[in-house]
Amino acid sequence: MSVMAIYRQLPGSAPSARLASDVVPEDSAGMMSRLHIASCGLLVGATGQCALYSALIPHLPSWIIFIALLPAWLTVYTISFCRQAPFGPRRFRHSLIFAMVWYAVMTLFAEALHLLIRPTPHGHLPNIVARFLTYVSALSFIVFGRTCTLLRRYETTTMASAEFVAQ
Repeated sequence: MSVMAIYRQLPGSAPSARLASDVVPEDSAGMMSRLHIASCGLLVGATGQCALYSALIPHLPSWIIFIALLPAWLTVYTISFCRQAPFGPRRFRHSLIFAMVWYAVMTLFAEALHLLIRPTPHGHLPNIVARFLTYVSALSFIVFGRTCTLLRRYETTTMASAEFVAQ
């Protein structure tokens, strides 16, 4: 079967607009709204991480530290702000994984430095509050993990159905 026949089998795709791997699940609006709300957790967590790093590097302005901690939130916020994903399920899943890894690495690095250096709190926010914000915000990984699982499942079923149609 030709490529045109595969595109006719996939809902919401036109041959000129998308590849077979770029089709998103049917409930993409609900998925995007859940991701958008969960991305706010990463922003709150970035403030907690900023407080942890500010205690380690008191001579550096907090806004510079905060900007370095924003890529995880900014990635999820940007891709979930749209009603439909700006790219296909595989790249969408990889960008969510990137955000989770960035947030986890920055948190683990801050905790490792706190274990080695043992700084005093900087400013008005105690270290325990900063840790609380950081760890509670990591609960947004539940939503991200669930979305990655759904995207992976959708990706495998779409590719399997495309291969079945091709035969």
